Amino acid sequence: MASNLTYSQLVNLYDQSFIQSKRRYLSIALLILYIPIGLGLLLIRLSLLLLLCAAAAAVPSLNSNRTFINLVSLVLGILTRTDSLTEPKDFIHSKQIFVANHITCFDHVSIKALLNKLYSVESNDYLNKESFFLANILKKNVSAKKLDSFGKQALYFAENLATNGSFKLLKFNLDCIKDSSMDVKPVCLRCTRPFLFCTLAVNLIESNQLINLILFLFSPVTIFKIDFSLDKHSRQNGESFEQWTENIRHSMAAKLGLELADFDSQDLEAVWHQQHNQVQIKNDQNSQNERLALQIKEILPYVTLETIEQHIRLSSSLDIDTVMASILDSDSQESSLLRTQSNPVVNQPKHVITSSKSSIFPTRNERKKMSFEERKFELVNKARKRYLARDYNLSLTDS
Repeated sequence: MASNLTYSQLVNLYDQSFIQSKRRYLSIALLILYIPIGLGLLLIRLSLLLLLCAAAAAVPSLNSNRTFINLVSLVLGILTRTDSLTEPKDFIHSKQIFVANHITCFDHVSIKALLNKLYSVESNDYLNKESFFLANILKKNVSAKKLDSFGKQALYFAENLATNGSFKLLKFNLDCIKDSSMDVKPVCLRCTRPFLFCTLAVNLIESNQLINLILFLFSPVTIFKIDFSLDKHSRQNGESFEQWTENIRHSMAAKLGLELADFDSQDLEAVWHQQHNQVQIKNDQNSQNERLALQIKEILPYVTLETIEQHIRLSSSLDIDTVMASILDSDSQESSLLRTQSNPVVNQPKHVITSSKSSIFPTRNERKKMSFEERKFELVNKARKRYLARDYNLSLTDS
């Protein structure tokens, strides 16, 4: 894993908010007005997409039918543009692998709108690990082991991870096509979602295929700009596979205007899991602290939850006796300080100390004469008895 990779770098690879605009308040107001329309579009499009998905499953040949592909694009709100594909027929009958950057789970639909005979190379896509069946519409897969005998066009997303396509280009993983003799044709994807006075998010952080689908169905339109202008890349004699891969990545990054990342999808996956584990551990610890605080609150009802939680943090322990002893020690010390300063020296002004803890445990005159250790011992024992009596329904009387 890249040694300097942090979670903040991972965050930058995704859109932080749904609205991307400098006129944020105006855009939010317009989005609120659009919500009923967007929800209506979502429901209509979802119904139509389910019908199209069922039709494609029943008639597999539809996955290569240009009219059917355009209908799917229309339902998803996808508009595909290109200025570099003047003669689509030159590509349709060529035998090559199209290597593209990855932005959404429907990138293949936008490219198939231009090249309808395209197959997708099977890969371990991090975004697609939790696959949603509607995201596979129009997708026809081919195993990397069968590429040489395939004899058709294939599409491969070399980043193995969908990003927002506007920050950095991840390191490529072309291992699955390493032994193929087919030429590689770089394809550069750009994706935007224009809205009134703003743009909407393309790939939100913490997203998955279902969220991607909802964004497509809710948004008015999603525009893909596809650039086929880069030349084919064939490995030269003496050129290492790593250098060949980097040459393809450099040419695509220059075309897209993106920086080159020094990490790949596996590095991001490791940081992502680490961050999620840390959040989970913190949430579990907070939950345990809350349960312990409520238990102590039942035993010591005059102590505030804020005070109990503070002592849990200070004691760094989830042991109920340790935390209760910390609370009682603190109360005894403040009570002692209160008694000392309640008898001021002559000719000195009298100071009144207000303590939130000094009045927690009311004391009688004879208890004031008890030593600190005796009082602490008595209070701890009484609190423990009350706790046990509650758990085992024992009727214990105070001594």
